[in-house]
Amino acid sequence: MLTIFRRHLSDCKHRRKGRKHRDCGCPIAVEGKLDGVMVRRTLDRRDWQAAQKLVREWEAYGVKEVVLLKDAYDRFIAQHEANGSADTTVGKHERLRRRAIEFFGNVSLRSLTPDEVSKFRESWDFAPLTTRNTIERFRAFFNFCVAREWLEKNPAKSLKLPKIDEIEVKPYTPGELKQILAAIEGYPNWGIYRTNTRERVRAFMLTLRWTGMRIGDAIQLSRAKVSDGRITLRTAKNGKRVSIPIHPELDAALKYIANGEFYFWSGNGKITSAVSDWHRTIERLAKDLPFKVHAHRFRHTFAAELISAGTPIAQVAAILGNTPSVVEKTYSQFIEQRQEAINRAVMATW
Repeated sequence: MLTIFRRHLSDCKHRRKGRKHRDCGCPIAVEGKLDGVMVRRTLDRRDWQAAQKLVREWEAYGVKEVVLLKDAYDRFIAQHEANGSADTTVGKHERLRRRAIEFFGNVSLRSLTPDEVSKFRESWDFAPLTTRNTIERFRAFFNFCVAREWLEKNPAKSLKLPKIDEIEVKPYTPGELKQILAAIEGYPNWGIYRTNTRERVRAFMLTLRWTGMRIGDAIQLSRAKVSDGRITLRTAKNGKRVSIPIHPELDAALKYIANGEFYFWSGNGKITSAVSDWHRTIERLAKDLPFKVHAHRFRHTFAAELISAGTPIAQVAAILGNTPSVVEKTYSQFIEQRQEAINRAVMATW
């Protein structure tokens, strides 16, 4: 039988009351026999009820079979890193891990009931889309634990996904694209690239415009991916690879600034820092424009033009590095417009 007790610190005012005294915040330890083996160790926790719960699990399952939340998350994130997941993906899981450990403490996995997981969900103050994505990440973590038989069931499975109103995708209009490129002429032509700053900004805007790349992928565009009039797209998010013709205007802009392995990144430091730098560049470029400029709107523009031109959804998905289902969901309004145009063309022959 295992017994928990307080290991009073030297400055604890309740020290003279003995180790069975509970009403203080000193560390908790355990001693006794478990399966005939003497156990005496600290529990790395100060909450009495949490300590009792952990000891009961030891008695029911054995010390080696009880996996703590932090240890499980470390393994989960290590797998993502070993599989080459994007830094942004790993970072999101790490932030959720810190939030979970802060809320629950470093408890055992088996102590996390659906009700307690639901209370954790209720503590979030996220937008609906962020909440949905966070729930899916939390479910993925517990699925990992179930697959390793650390848990019997996924306690996050019962969490309900929030309803998200359909977001209208707004590509840039031809007029807005002209204003963005015109604004480059007024951009300060100094900085770490000195006199080539404007041309580098122009080339970056054209890369987003004519490839539909996510900003992180565009920043990591290297000269090795541009050759023979084609550009190789390989998304960091899912690793899909596709080669497309390069727009002549973009091709000329890239040749003008080519002076290293990457066009828009030194190759040093974290890519997340480079993404932040380019976001600030875009904000500065657009500060006097009458509309908001965001890197992802170039991706929407590129996708909408492909769909409107009759490109099959599977091919659009391959170019964007998405699945057809994601493309259908995100760009449904343009798919519907294309279908309406087809209907009118057919009916015109009647």
